[in-house]
Amino acid sequence: MSHFRSIRFHLIVALSILFSCFVVQASWGLSLQSTDGVRGAVSLSGHLAVLNDRSGALTIQDIVAGQSDLQFVAVPSMLTQGYQKGAIWVRFSLAAPEDSRQWLLQIERPLIEQVAVYVPDGAGHFAAVPPSRFHLETEDGVDAYSAVFRISVPSNPADYYIRLQSSTSITTSLNIWQRPGYEKYIKVNDWIIGVVIGSILAMIFANLLYYFWLRENLFIIYAALLLVSGFISVYHMGYSSEVLVFLEPAVVRRSWGAIVCLYSIFMMLFLEKLFEFRQHSILAWRVSQGVTLLNVAALIFALAGHYGDVGFFVSRLQQISLMFVALFALYLLILRRQYQYLLSAVAFLSVICLLSVMQLQYTGFNPLRIDGSLARLLAAGTLIHLVLLSAAVAKRAQLAERNLSKEKDRVIVMARLAEQELTIKVQERTAELAKSNALLKEEMDRRHLLEMKLRQSLASVNDALARKQDFIALASHEFRAPLAVIAATAENLSFSVDKDTGNVRLSIAKIRRAIKRMSMLIENILAGEKLTAEQMSPSAIDLNEILHNAKAGMDDESARRVCFISEEGAVVNGDRNLLEIALQNLIQNALKYSADDRPVIVSVSINDGSAIIDVTDNGSGISIKDRDLIFKKYYRVAGQKASGSGLGLYISREIARQHGGDLVLAASDPSGSTFRISLPLERARTGNSISGPPVSS
Repeated sequence: MSHFRSIRFHLIVALSILFSCFVVQASWGLSLQSTDGVRGAVSLSGHLAVLNDRSGALTIQDIVAGQSDLQFVAVPSMLTQGYQKGAIWVRFSLAAPEDSRQWLLQIERPLIEQVAVYVPDGAGHFAAVPPSRFHLETEDGVDAYSAVFRISVPSNPADYYIRLQSSTSITTSLNIWQRPGYEKYIKVNDWIIGVVIGSILAMIFANLLYYFWLRENLFIIYAALLLVSGFISVYHMGYSSEVLVFLEPAVVRRSWGAIVCLYSIFMMLFLEKLFEFRQHSILAWRVSQGVTLLNVAALIFALAGHYGDVGFFVSRLQQISLMFVALFALYLLILRRQYQYLLSAVAFLSVICLLSVMQLQYTGFNPLRIDGSLARLLAAGTLIHLVLLSAAVAKRAQLAERNLSKEKDRVIVMARLAEQELTIKVQERTAELAKSNALLKEEMDRRHLLEMKLRQSLASVNDALARKQDFIALASHEFRAPLAVIAATAENLSFSVDKDTGNVRLSIAKIRRAIKRMSMLIENILAGEKLTAEQMSPSAIDLNEILHNAKAGMDDESARRVCFISEEGAVVNGDRNLLEIALQNLIQNALKYSADDRPVIVSVSINDGSAIIDVTDNGSGISIKDRDLIFKKYYRVAGQKASGSGLGLYISREIARQHGGDLVLAASDPSGSTFRISLPLERARTGNSISGPPVSS
């Protein structure tokens, strides 16, 4: 049983090998007839064998040598190798009745950058055949893509080799022609490409008119898409060198990748506008934007000369994006019932079918077993698709114009209604304005009357203030005269009594203190009025003189307790009498709130352009809650036994501030307090900074 199985297995293998050899022999060689290539092309599809040269380093000698590891593989139809690294070697065999007849080998899709055709030279070797011009009647110049080669075909079958290398898809159809047939073929191509280019230019012009008429970006994008579509047809049909005659062949070849990327970009932008992705689905709009950005990135690679690295990706992306748009169009028509997109969807369906087949071929797949190039079909399909899309765009323009007309009518109606409402409102506002003017006139009359009364009141107040100042001056003068008499009498009395009369001397001291308190009260009242009336008489004053005058005006007991510390250069600009009153208030407060046996320190110093007077007592200090209140007018700390009016600190601070300085409580604790007057130096006022070493108090 096992022996029978072994015989059957070997029989099957032998028959398979025999069948394979028969098939290869049947499909390998192509015998040409004298009438072939005249009425139509003789396709080499089914008669080709392919070898992938991944390194791209093999030569014709390596191929002819027939190394064991170099195996050609038969292909059943046209050459669809997709995007390949390295080179592709193609082998086929030809024979013709007449050895001297000239034949033409055509590469129907001329987008392969490097093509070398090797024919037998009759001596057992192979020689390279130079390419001919796309149009045989013009032999000058060089095509960007080699498309036609003149070859001789012997009567006996002979092998031919082609080496193909390109950064784009190596997908092509190989045909055999005779010159009369090829010239007829080219004439038909000329007519087709002329119709395509003329139609595209007419559609571009129409879309530019639409844009200037309706100012919608859709028409500009579609015009750009039409232009790029025209270039694609030009490249596919082999007219790139003739249309772009001003460019070098290398530049023409490199620009193909940029044109493909531009086509994908403008197609996606146009379809996004045509089907209004953003209006119907934000997600679909974002997907379209993402596809556009990816194509822009691929365009950068193409411009840099590296389209071969991204060409396969661009083809796949184009297939996916077209299917996505098709599904979205079906979604709009079926689910959303947006039938205004029906014509656009029908026009788009044709390009989806055609481009899908083309892109499958470019990526190396040929499921439909197509044996010829789709260059003419692509041109015709592109033209039909663009005409349908132009009809859809024109329909949209018609709808846009109709909507624009309706919008204009609606705007006119609304403008008339608004005009009527505006007329009514103007009348109402005019009546309101007249009423407001009457009320305003009444208000102005009332305010004028109030202004007259206010002026009379101000005049009365000014008179009262003048009488008040006169009274204060008179009262101060009348108070000073009796106080001077009482002071003189007390002084004489102190000289006339005996030293042992203690009660009398104590009474005299009380009289003196009462006189001093009354004198300070009068001075503070006059100083306050002087500050209010702004009757200062500023001049340059040395603060040491202020200290000297204060010391000279003290009685013996006060002079014994007060210690004065001076510093040179403490010159300020101010009113001498007011500054003396401010200093006297601080010294009297320090003496009043310190024990009789404790000293008071008065120091002058200079610091950072300011003259500083510190008055330090040895009292019980000021509580935190009273520190911000002691400078208020008539404020006195609760529980104080010493008498006072509450004006001293207030008047002293106002005097300091009127001189551009300030009075602050610099320090206070249970052992005493320090009040500080800071005044700008005279030379600091004029721009000369004066500084001196600080003096601690």
